[in-house]
Amino acid sequence: MDDAMIAGHLENLDRRLARVEQILPTLATKEELREEGERLRRHMDIVGEALRTDIQLLAEHLASVRPKPLDDER
Repeated sequence: MDDAMIAGHLENLDRRLARVEQILPTLATKEELREEGERLRRHMDIVGEALRTDIQLLAEHLASVRPKPLDDER
């Protein structure tokens, strides 16, 4: 490789590194990701519990409106 080609590669590398340096401060840290994971887990636990409650209420309602079998149909 000649000097001009090496200089071109170094300039390209400098530009790419500058873009990476601009992005790095915006990325989440491991601690931030862990905290977000814990927050999401708590949220999903609440959503899951609400869903179970809704399903239970629906099942109870269906059981209450379902026609009862006659004694001779059993």
